[in-house]
Amino acid sequence: MSEITSETWLNLVGFRDLLIARPDLAAEYAALKLSLARRLPADREAYLDGKAPFIERVLGLVRGTVQAP
Repeated sequence: MSEITSETWLNLVGFRDLLIARPDLAAEYAALKLSLARRLPADREAYLDGKAPFIERVLGLVRGTVQAP
């Protein structure tokens, strides 16, 4: 469990809130997860690695360090 003022907590909430505010990003994330799950059904580590660039991009938007397209 994360403290509500921790960076981990702020990232989780920020990620969630941006996906709620941006249905286009939510749809992109859903499609990515489905694609990875189909290609890597028994490789959780590869699945997580496959999501990482998307998550980092969204967190960059949350932090304001990445410009929205």
